[in-house]
Amino acid sequence: MQSTPESRDATTESTDAFFGLLAGLYVAALVVPAVTLGLAVGVTTDAAALFFAVLGTTVGVTAAVGWVARDESLAVRLGSTRWVWLAPIVGFGFGAALMFGSIGGGVGSSASVGVAMLGMLAGAAVGTGLAVAAQNRHVKAVLADAEESARFRARGPERDRRITNWAVVVLMGGGMIGLLVSFATEYGSLQWLFNLLVPLGAGLIGATTERTFAVTDAGLLVAMPVHKRIVSWSAFDSYSVTDDALVLHRAGWSARGLRDVRRDLDEIEDLDGVTAALDEHLPRR
Repeated sequence: MQSTPESRDATTESTDAFFGLLAGLYVAALVVPAVTLGLAVGVTTDAAALFFAVLGTTVGVTAAVGWVARDESLAVRLGSTRWVWLAPIVGFGFGAALMFGSIGGGVGSSASVGVAMLGMLAGAAVGTGLAVAAQNRHVKAVLADAEESARFRARGPERDRRITNWAVVVLMGGGMIGLLVSFATEYGSLQWLFNLLVPLGAGLIGATTERTFAVTDAGLLVAMPVHKRIVSWSAFDSYSVTDDALVLHRAGWSARGLRDVRRDLDEIEDLDGVTAALDEHLPRR
C-alpha cells in the first residue's frame, strides 16, 4: 500500500517554543483590535487607557495561547491540512466589518479604519508565518522515515514566467493606481480592495521561481528557502513531458492546468532519473 503524508505517524511529544510564540502572537493579532474597538465604543476613548488595554491583552493572550500551542504535535497536525492557510485570511474580517459599517461609532472613522487595518495586516503577516511554520514541521515529521528516489531544481517554463510577470504588473499597478484614486476621490471605502490587489500581485512573484523538488515514497516534496510542503501522490493523476516542461497533472478539475506542477525541462539535469522515479508513483501520459 502506497504511503501518504496522512498515513504516516507524524506525532511527537516535543515542545516548540517558537511555534507557540507564533500561535500566541497570531491569536493576539486577532483579539487585540476587536478588544480595542469594543472598549473605545462602549467604555472609553482615553488614549492611555486603551494603550494599557492593548498591552495587557497582547501579553496575556500571547502567553496563554503560546503555552498551550508549544506542543510540537499541534504544529504537525495543523501543517497536515490545507485549512491552515485560512490563518492569514481571518484578519480580513475586520475589513469586511468596515465595508458593511458594523464597526465605527464612538471610535471615529479614521481610528476605526486604522485599528481594522492593523488587525488585517498583523493577522495576515503572523498568520502566514504560522502556516509556513506548521507546514515545515509537518514535512520534517513526515520525511523522517521516507525514502527519496530523485531530486531536482527548476523554475517554471519560460511562457509561464512571462504570463506571471504580466499578472504581477497588472495587479500591483492596478492596486497602486486604485489607492491613489481612492485617496483623491470620495471612493475611500474601496481602499481595502486595492490594498488586497497589491499583496496579491506580490504573492505571484514567486509562483514560477526556482524550487527544489524531491520524489519520495511519502509524496512530492516542494521546497523553497523558507517553506516546504509535501503533496501526496493521490493528489496527482499522471505526469507528462512536453516540449518545454515536466508537468505533474493534478487529480480532479484544474482550470487550464493552473493547479498542475510545471517545471522548465531545460533546467532538470537528470531528466531520465526523475522520470524513472516518477514512474514508480504515477502513470505517464
